[in-house]
Amino acid sequence: MGSFLYEVLIKGIKKFFTDAFAQVREINQKYAVPQIKTNAWTHFALIILRVYLVVLILLLVYKFITLLK
Repeated sequence: MGSFLYEVLIKGIKKFFTDAFAQVREINQKYAVPQIKTNAWTHFALIILRVYLVVLILLLVYKFITLLK
């Protein structure tokens, strides 16, 4: 009885994550190609913002690691 319940629970969790990942893949495929046109300055600004975000994340990780020591 316990193993049956365990199998049903595991199958349910696997199905949930499989469905969730399938939805994410579908959304990513839909929006893989940009729908709007951007000029060079806009594209440059977005790249700079992306770099800024990565730098901020790296600083947070560095700060977290230094606080642990």
